[in-house]
Amino acid sequence: YVAEQLKSGNHVRPETFECVTIYFSDIVGFTSLSAESTPMEVVNLLNDLYTCFDAIIENYDVYKVETIGDAYMVVSGLPIRNGNEHANEIARMALSLLHAIDRFTIRHRPDKKLQLRIGIHSGSCVAGVVGLKMPRYCLFGDTVNTASRMESNGQAMKVHVSHQTKVILDEFGTFVLSLRGDVELKGKGITRTYWLEDEKNMPSYSILP
Repeated sequence: YVAEQLKSGNHVRPETFECVTIYFSDIVGFTSLSAESTPMEVVNLLNDLYTCFDAIIENYDVYKVETIGDAYMVVSGLPIRNGNEHANEIARMALSLLHAIDRFTIRHRPDKKLQLRIGIHSGSCVAGVVGLKMPRYCLFGDTVNTASRMESNGQAMKVHVSHQTKVILDEFGTFVLSLRGDVELKGKGITRTYWLEDEKNMPSYSILP
């Protein structure tokens, strides 16, 4: 939608979205793995991994915002609103990506397993196109910062979910969540968070592209 507007020469106005769900992930131990690899091996690793991820997220109503190094950012609920389905779509996508990385093979280090750390948060944000030379569709607001904090305060091979996202997921009645407890998030103080464990009756997570 955004690309078509830009190609048509139209201005894409910044827009406020009442509630979206944002996903952040990164690779645990990526810095040390990079130090043990050549630059070409690192590029091939990230290309293989995110080509795999990109194929998986095509199955969900989500928008890939960007990748920065080993960080991967995805959102649902914009630019096309989808009610409360954004939390549902991101949660399912996160579980799919966890299953995928568990079976992912590093070409130059087939003996080593990658581990993903995932954070999810729901809330309002503003989205708009920034720049003319290389325009980017960017997200702004506290929801983005909180989602990033959820990821950085998470644990390897777990999906760290905020209370706001948990409340929405509970409406669907299919997700299995466990209480992590109270966690201190930078700039947010003490926050109650949860682990997304699984979803009932959803065997398709094991499917790889």
